[in-house]
Amino acid sequence: MKHLHLSLYLIFVITASIVLLNRYTDFHLSDYRVHFFFLFFAASSFVVIVGHLFKKLQTNKSIIITFVLVGTACFLKAFITWSGDWKTQTVLYRNIQNQNKTIDVQMRANRFQFGYNDRVIAIYDIAPFMQWTSDIDTVAMDKSKWKKVDLQLNEMNLPTEK
Repeated sequence: MKHLHLSLYLIFVITASIVLLNRYTDFHLSDYRVHFFFLFFAASSFVVIVGHLFKKLQTNKSIIITFVLVGTACFLKAFITWSGDWKTQTVLYRNIQNQNKTIDVQMRANRFQFGYNDRVIAIYDIAPFMQWTSDIDTVAMDKSKWKKVDLQLNEMNLPTEK
């Protein structure tokens, strides 16, 4: 039982850190399903830890019901507050030294108005679903470090011909 608490604390620390990094830094989870996964495990592990501290949630049935309730709450939160994912439309530049660094034009649907929001952003791919993003001025950047790609992508982020 002691190892269960230790692993539960570890799950909470890791998932809550990722969710907080995603919210308050330039770290970005690029897939809403991955974001939901981390949010669900951070919230449910926190509730179970608090339940154990107050000597509640002692049975497997109560823990399973807690997971279902927290999952439902996370789904409702995501449904109400989700504004869409930023999707890369065009890869403008790729870094010459590091192929994981790109400068992209991204768009996402504007939830309460007809149309789209767009941005030009520098992206460093950490993993397939994790990115470090930062604003960049394409006029003032050092063009000797970047190769112009101008690669158009479709809805599934596959290259399309011009």
